[in-house]
Amino acid sequence: MSHVPPAKEPSIEYGILRALEEDVADIDPGIMLELVDIFLDDSSDHLDAIEGALKEGNYRKIEISAHSLKSSSATFGALIFSDLCKRMEMCARTEQPECIAEMLDATRREFTDVKAILSEQRTKWSEATAE
Repeated sequence: MSHVPPAKEPSIEYGILRALEEDVADIDPGIMLELVDIFLDDSSDHLDAIEGALKEGNYRKIEISAHSLKSSSATFGALIFSDLCKRMEMCARTEQPECIAEMLDATRREFTDVKAILSEQRTKWSEATAE
């Protein structure tokens, strides 16, 4: 049985991203650049950590990393990514390595889309702060 959602929705819910941008940009427009950089770097690190923990059978580490990714990705409107992380967290909680591997693969694919969108947005924000 596949644990991956069948339909592909937009990788970013722009309403959530815009709300974050409005909240943060009022304080410091450049902070969005920092937040995106931190999110992308941390997400990549967490995905690598999950892969390593899966090889070690460290389900608790997977659960913690997936939980962290779930929360941070939702903040940026990456709801599919967040949902995949939630599913991976549940797989880790019940110690299902095949499920974790499937979710990790799907999450990495989704992260590629999220990263591309946020990198494009980052360029726009960077140009706006330079003006």
